[in-house]
Amino acid sequence: MENMFNISSNIHIIDLNIKIKTKFQCIKTKKLLNNISTHICLHETKKDKYVSGAFNDSISIWEEEQVTRILRLLIHHPHLDFIDLGANIGTYTMYVAALGRFVLAIDCFAPNIVRLGRAIQLTNVPNHVILIQNALFTQSGQFLRLSIDTRNIGGQGIYLFNNYSHKYRIRKNSSINNPYIVKTIMFDEVLPILIRRGVRNAIMKIDIEGSESFVVESGSHVFDTLYIPFIQMEWLKVRHYVDRIIKVIVDFFGKRNYDPMTSSCQVLNPSEFRIWPDEIYWLKKNFSNFC
Repeated sequence: MENMFNISSNIHIIDLNIKIKTKFQCIKTKKLLNNISTHICLHETKKDKYVSGAFNDSISIWEEEQVTRILRLLIHHPHLDFIDLGANIGTYTMYVAALGRFVLAIDCFAPNIVRLGRAIQLTNVPNHVILIQNALFTQSGQFLRLSIDTRNIGGQGIYLFNNYSHKYRIRKNSSINNPYIVKTIMFDEVLPILIRRGVRNAIMKIDIEGSESFVVESGSHVFDTLYIPFIQMEWLKVRHYVDRIIKVIVDFFGKRNYDPMTSSCQVLNPSEFRIWPDEIYWLKKNFSNFC
């Protein structure tokens, strides 16, 4: 499937036409904004107490307030598509696809990918989603380890130390069946896919467990080519980076005319990034309908 886009051989695009036979629990979700519902396929709650544990049939979902905000923005701005970095089991991806909007979804963890792929098939929206199984990093084609969290299976991140000396050594053309060994791409490598799909304007969610800086370090062409007026970013782990890495993110968006905001539309002080809330929004200065 990669060849049809003439893209990097390191990008692993999931073929959503191949039926997924793995057995796990899939449910029909709560309706948002009166009529938007979808399917979601869950991990066992004891292994995924936060995301899978948040779903209760028609009663509750993971991050309902944030998902609803994304849906409202897309409804108000019909020209916008959606980029989901750190898709996990696909809460955001599935609701946006159910809305009928295109989604580029990236996640590196195979157990998430297989569940998201199955949910896409159950909801019958494969034409609305391109699903990529890779980790975002500053170098493409590397094999890196993920950390392991036995109670938060979706919360693992790239395990970094000693200037990336932990890279997993793999013989060329050999296969990796360990879901905690992931292959990297640079974010700019997905730009040909987005262009080929006709994406010119999009909003974005970034939740990749401490690897947020790799998006900006490897993705300047994406941000400079597409109009991306709104970015939801988890800040919980970012604030614990060394100052140099945090400033890479803050300066990147500052130079591109973004303001950091809270969910209640308060502009954040760029120099006080250590005390920003767990989740922030980068908003283009001329973008309306968020607040």
